[in-house]
Amino acid sequence: MQLTDEISAGRLPVTERLYFPDSYLTEFEARVVQGEQVGKFFEVSLDRTAFYPTSGGQPHDLGTIEGHPIVEVVDGPGGSIIHRLEHHLPVTRVHCQVQWTRRFDHMQQHTGQHILSQAFIRVASLATVGFHLSAEYSTIDLDAAEVDMQVVRAAEDLANAVVFRNRSVTSRLVAPDEAVSLNLRKPSQRKGILRVVTIEEFDLSACGGTHVDRTGEIGGIFINRVERVNRRTRVEFVCGQRSLDSYRRRSGDLDRIARGLSVAPQDAPDRVEKQSQEIRTIRKRLKTKDEWLAELLAHQLFDQAPSKEGTRIVKHQLDGEERSFLTLLAHRLLALGPCWVLLGNRGEQAQLLMARSESLGGDLRPVMKECSLMISGRGGGSPALVQGGGSDSSRLRTALDCAEQRVLALANG
Repeated sequence: MQLTDEISAGRLPVTERLYFPDSYLTEFEARVVQGEQVGKFFEVSLDRTAFYPTSGGQPHDLGTIEGHPIVEVVDGPGGSIIHRLEHHLPVTRVHCQVQWTRRFDHMQQHTGQHILSQAFIRVASLATVGFHLSAEYSTIDLDAAEVDMQVVRAAEDLANAVVFRNRSVTSRLVAPDEAVSLNLRKPSQRKGILRVVTIEEFDLSACGGTHVDRTGEIGGIFINRVERVNRRTRVEFVCGQRSLDSYRRRSGDLDRIARGLSVAPQDAPDRVEKQSQEIRTIRKRLKTKDEWLAELLAHQLFDQAPSKEGTRIVKHQLDGEERSFLTLLAHRLLALGPCWVLLGNRGEQAQLLMARSESLGGDLRPVMKECSLMISGRGGGSPALVQGGGSDSSRLRTALDCAEQRVLALANG
């Protein structure tokens, strides 16, 4: 079937899509076909539009219709396009303007995606099975659980070689019988007429998005991150102005790190690695010292604690310790004999820990609930061990005293 037959059969979109022949069009006149209030938005259908609706991984355009900002653009029924506004349109002939900065950014990213997807096919026969264009970066999902970084860099190099050669990017409508014979990068499941985008001597894809006229306008394709997602490999990349913004952020971060370490930017990675190793060594030594200190302090506190019928109540407040040290100290105390352990710690937040030997009865959870409220916090745990925290360190001693009274009641109960 020829294109003229498709047109006469009414199979082309109801709304004339002006961005198909000209992605650079930003101002146009249109007639309002339908407008109605739907919820909090006024939905408008035009006879013709240059506003791209959310589709194929590419977000919708923004701009104005008769001066009113567009909130969203979506595909409607029967090939129409719906423009959502916050205000009613009182006229039927409207002047429309597309926000160029957003449009051109999407053109760069989407064309860059075509090139990068084809580059992965040529370098390693890796097909793209997903594409998403967000506000700060774009991603493609490759049909592979793992991709070697040498392959990633080779694809990036090939993609940028195509950009630097400034090849032409063209589009045309293709009838179904012709589409079958084309060597498309990815077979299309769409019925009827296809819009085919050609990147000169490199890529041929069915796509309804917006694209630049020449690859040089992309400005560069840079891969920022590669990760595994659901047995596929997700490649995060940026193009054009986004790549410049990304470079500036990363360069600024590197300079800030280098200044903090008092080294040149090129020496910062090695210095960070060296300091990370030193931190790991220090943490290992501190852990050993904490275990030794907890053992020593546990014996001291246990020996000094009052005893009633062979059971001791150990109450103690620390300052500036890690929560892990409180837990370690509690376990050391419980190992020395039957006891109730009531520990507090003054740090950025007030911390409470209460524990009892398994041989003793009683549920500490109600005690923690009451006492944690005193420090403007909350806590929980098991009947034999509870922990809590709060913002009011000034009442930590009061909370410990209250816990002691409640524990005495449990012991006598």
